[in-house]
Amino acid sequence: MSLYYANRQKLMPMNKQKHIKIFIADDHPVIIEGIQCALARHPRISIVGTATSGEALIKALPRSRPTILLLDLNMPGPDFLQNIDWVKREMSWVRIVVFSEYHTPELIKTLFQAGVKGYVAKQASLEELIEAIHTVEEGSTYVAPPAYPHSDTNGQSGQNALKDDFRKRLTLSRREQEILELISKGLSSQGIGKTLFISKHTVETHRKNILRKLDFNTSTELVKFAVQQGLV
Repeated sequence: MSLYYANRQKLMPMNKQKHIKIFIADDHPVIIEGIQCALARHPRISIVGTATSGEALIKALPRSRPTILLLDLNMPGPDFLQNIDWVKREMSWVRIVVFSEYHTPELIKTLFQAGVKGYVAKQASLEELIEAIHTVEEGSTYVAPPAYPHSDTNGQSGQNALKDDFRKRLTLSRREQEILELISKGLSSQGIGKTLFISKHTVETHRKNILRKLDFNTSTELVKFAVQQGLV
């Protein structure tokens, strides 16, 4: 499957496109309304549902049966990777296009490995968003600049990319996020090890790495962070 790098000249004419059903998941109603208004001008695109949290997404998506899920990453409820996993497992025909303000190369790589088919930064133009929708619907993958997985030209680096708690969370590996969630639920290192089928020593190593990456000193701080991020 090819990776479609943004190029407006390659966009197919509208009369060759199939009807596309879009579900929008974003915790900002104003963004949902803006996208709805913008896409309403395109007769072959229809909005079949919206959600402002992970829980609402999981509840509404099966009823809506969209072609494409337009997904924000930082929403209340389940972690964004859990949302992606659920969609891939329960509604495998739905193609996911992430629409987010976060666009580090590491994040984009993680998203595509998880099964996302397209990525558009919220700083992108409406034209790029529409192009991404059509490209993904046709079966290709799409990344709008500057979010190309192998690019380091996204304008953010080092600590500048970690200005808020969600960006901090993005520095954690998938395993570290799993362990953080279990820590927040009160499991000991031994309990986490049994749950994930890894040794207590491995859990302790992950715990130290999580503390270092999030710049915390205690497990109490980790639990507070997890609660603030909606992981519990």
